[in-house]
Amino acid sequence: MRGGEVTTFLGGGHGLSMRMLDEIGGWPEEFFFTHEETDLAWRALDAGWKVVYEPKLLLQHPKTSPARHAVYHRMTARNRVWLAKRNLPALLVPVYLAVWTLLTLARTRSLPGLGAWLAGFAEGIRRPAGPRTPIRWSTVLRMTRLGRPPVI
Repeated sequence: MRGGEVTTFLGGGHGLSMRMLDEIGGWPEEFFFTHEETDLAWRALDAGWKVVYEPKLLLQHPKTSPARHAVYHRMTARNRVWLAKRNLPALLVPVYLAVWTLLTLARTRSLPGLGAWLAGFAEGIRRPAGPRTPIRWSTVLRMTRLGRPPVI
């Protein structure tokens, strides 16, 4: 419950600057479900904007599992690949994807879910992710100082 600068946000409740959106563009249309907030946050950080978490703002949402959607595993994997391909410096793309592959293998308890995840990962590799505009190394360092290097 500590507020401050962060590197991403959940899309359930947020406020965005119209100046920021005009400058960096909006949501990545290709994504549709999962990781579009991270894509937007990384682009905002790279443009010098701040992403701030304010714990005093109370938002309520029923506790639900994102895996309740049939496409969750596939879209999560595909969009994570796209997030890396669109935004990370080339040297970090394989590191980011390897870390998330290992985390997924350790966390996923469902064989059908894992199969869907692998299919989504392959789809992300095969299909274009939209425009590639890698963040600067100074943004990578800023994200690392904020406690979330863009390989986790």
